[in-house]
Amino acid sequence: MCGIAGIIRFDGNKIDKNIMDGMLQKISHRGKDYSQIVSVSSKTNVELGHRRLAIIELSDTAVQPMMYDDGSIWLTFNGEIYNYVELRAELLELGYKFRTMSDTEVILVAYRHWGDKCVEHLNGMFAFALWDEINQRLFCARDQLGIKPFYFYHTESFLAFASESRALEAFHCNRLDADGLAAYLLSSYVPVEFSIFDGVEKLLPAHTMIVQPSGKVECKKYWNITKVSEYTDSSSSMEITALLEQAVMRQVRSDVPVGALLSGGVDSGMIVALASKHIENMHTYSVGFEGAEINELDSAAAVANKYGTFHHQKILDDEDAIQYLDLALKNLSEPIADPAIIPSYVLSEMAAKDGVKVLLSGTGGDEIFGGYDRYSGGKTYKRRLLNVVPNRVKKIIGRVLPISTKLGALLRNPSLDMMFTTNGCFDLFSNMMEGPKMTEELLLKISNSIPSTVNDRGHLLYKQMNFDMSVYMPDGILFLFDQMTMANTVEGRVPLLDVDLVEKAFMFPPSSHVNSGRTKVLFRNIAEQYLGHKHVWQQKHGFSGPVPYWINKNTQYFSDSIRYINNIPGLENLDIGKYLILLEKNELNTIDSFAIFTLYCLQKWYDSQVTDI
Repeated sequence: MCGIAGIIRFDGNKIDKNIMDGMLQKISHRGKDYSQIVSVSSKTNVELGHRRLAIIELSDTAVQPMMYDDGSIWLTFNGEIYNYVELRAELLELGYKFRTMSDTEVILVAYRHWGDKCVEHLNGMFAFALWDEINQRLFCARDQLGIKPFYFYHTESFLAFASESRALEAFHCNRLDADGLAAYLLSSYVPVEFSIFDGVEKLLPAHTMIVQPSGKVECKKYWNITKVSEYTDSSSSMEITALLEQAVMRQVRSDVPVGALLSGGVDSGMIVALASKHIENMHTYSVGFEGAEINELDSAAAVANKYGTFHHQKILDDEDAIQYLDLALKNLSEPIADPAIIPSYVLSEMAAKDGVKVLLSGTGGDEIFGGYDRYSGGKTYKRRLLNVVPNRVKKIIGRVLPISTKLGALLRNPSLDMMFTTNGCFDLFSNMMEGPKMTEELLLKISNSIPSTVNDRGHLLYKQMNFDMSVYMPDGILFLFDQMTMANTVEGRVPLLDVDLVEKAFMFPPSSHVNSGRTKVLFRNIAEQYLGHKHVWQQKHGFSGPVPYWINKNTQYFSDSIRYINNIPGLENLDIGKYLILLEKNELNTIDSFAIFTLYCLQKWYDSQVTDI
């Protein structure tokens, strides 16, 4: 795990060394073991930079940027290639030689052999930039599921890229993007093709990008989640079990200590159960909150005891939670209003203090195995109803209802439904826009940005899961996990998002995942043999925190914090009077609480990341 940065100039001008140094300094927390900048071309002004967190092959032979033997290829790489052992053996059989035992060198050799198609052979989490001196081009890629981030800034004169958008501040691209800001208010994160900063772009998951010295940039998608029409009844749960074991076996490969998050749920429990086969004296970590309706610490401790881990837990009161929230928000390159940010930061900090440099997480289990309650509850029935209503009827009814209403928006663009977090957030969004026309235009833009697989004809469950995999997970859950682990210089790994496992899970009929109101059926049935019936079928509570409790106990603090939200450029006309009144009267429901939480996170993030620049 590391941080990457680089610049390619199209105008012949030299690259400012101070700018490259500054870019790497902004992401120094991502890797403190080594830092290097290399000018990698004799014909084009290209520099690649790297901050190293040494995980595989700890010696100096594996430092980056790394070159191929003859100097024709240079690479800066963030992430891990989990099948690097197998790929290395395959490439050795083909006659290639290796100087190191690193997964970085495997990418270099894979590119030398397969060219652009090398990404189709990689199983892992990765974002990398590779300079090809012979063909005079920069080849960039991001992993299939968007586990690792990749930001870039493109002008007529140059293209700069980095692991985090804050590394691009040197180019004065710190002005907030109006569409990105509105999209955040709608969904509580910055989704899909949007960015919070004007001019900054994201390389999308499962995409490559080729940059020519002429300034031409071409992005291509190289992988799709298996389409819903391709599922088959012949798939066996034994195949899933084998792939689970393989994923964990590969992802515990490390030359530094490996630990695991343990929330008390079935996903993290399964990871610990499988990882304990390969790791002796593994450390596990849990966090709980005062004021939470349910405390899963006992369930987590039971799993830890069963599999003999060294277990650590922490309980936070409301004041501790808010302090950690503010600290976590300071370490975000884009705003996100997800209470899971607190336990993610706290547990990463705990692991770092113990010398654990790799943390396994159960992230992704709900998305690939159908674990969310919304996949089977009332919202799903409403979606089914919308799904069967002819489009022409939707349009007719939609014209009658204002676009600024949630139902009016859905009738015009039903795919937007899964983008809405709470009614409170939709109200914030529509309140921000200057009239129905702007609201409709942006909603349409957001709808069009949702990957086409989400709208494929087929079972509604897979539409929902495709959305979460393509949009919510990379820019919400995975972004959060990357930022919080890296803030503490810890590598986070997500075995349940092994690409082979994901593809197989999506080949099962929908009823294998959600059946008779029960979620994650296939996965729970497998997990029973490891965790027991009672544990795997307990009610899901999520990796989050009691937001309404925190706000109701600290109404004045939250009121004082959000009342200056209009100072943020683009939000001058946002009317938050309703929420200030509710805070004053202490009459907050859950929906209103999350709307206030969304405003609070934006304000605190802006204060630390923008006004301090």
